[in-house]
Amino acid sequence: MNQAELVQKLDTFFDVQAFNERDFWSGILSPSDQAVYRGLAESDFFEGTWNGLMLNSTPEVDRVYLIVFPNQEVLDTVLALELERSAPGALIFAHHPADFEESERGFVGISEVQLETLREQRISYYNCHAPLDCHQEISTVIALARALKLHAWELFSPHHGGMEGVLGKVRDMSFAAFAEMLAEVTELPHIRYNQIRFNTRPVQRIALIPGGGDHPRHLEQARDLGCDTYVTGTWWPVGEYEYADRQREVMSQIVPTMPMNLIGTSHYASEMVVMRDQMPSWFRNAGIEARFIRQPDPWR
Repeated sequence: MNQAELVQKLDTFFDVQAFNERDFWSGILSPSDQAVYRGLAESDFFEGTWNGLMLNSTPEVDRVYLIVFPNQEVLDTVLALELERSAPGALIFAHHPADFEESERGFVGISEVQLETLREQRISYYNCHAPLDCHQEISTVIALARALKLHAWELFSPHHGGMEGVLGKVRDMSFAAFAEMLAEVTELPHIRYNQIRFNTRPVQRIALIPGGGDHPRHLEQARDLGCDTYVTGTWWPVGEYEYADRQREVMSQIVPTMPMNLIGTSHYASEMVVMRDQMPSWFRNAGIEARFIRQPDPWR
């Protein structure tokens, strides 16, 4: 398939130009990481919204790889699969332009060596962050809501011009039963003890915000909407970096005031569902094969 045609379809479907995240990523990534992107990423990407085609490596694409974060193990898997078939041309469709070390350094840019290797092996890179969080048909939160079989749901929580949350209902069930179901849906062996806060409430009215749900406004919105259980990727940051240190202090003040149950899966686990359940059929309908590449450690 012609890559330009595929990129145009993605750009149009997700309306990537409507979600400008340049300031967001420039505020997160280090100056050295930004220098690498400035040198290797498409100028329209780096100077634009930070959504869309980031690395242009091939005119033709006959396979797409779906990933959440571009960590080295995931990229090495993609490279190995492409080398096996003599690298005829592929596209990575990613939710993030940078890796995320949940338990360590936070967001870390793709290295210059990794980007150059992708280019040498004819592997392009397309990023879809806020557009994939906020689309009204295919999104991180809609995929998770459907996997959990929520009903009577509605969107909430403004995010880069769209809505990133879902408020919905499940049949009345115990907290333990819901946590078990959530772990199964997100392919986790268990829910970590530091991401669980049981406030004695039965689970019926759920607020979902995949990814990093550690901002007070997320919890306040969920509370004000009358939910009994708040589900996210991480509500208690565990890494050793400046943002995590700052948010732990903030959350230690607000969490005790919340009347809700809180559950976190992992940033990756809460957002991988859309890549597993929704995006393969989108690409299949566009006429191209897509493979979801799992991250070996959901809490790395």
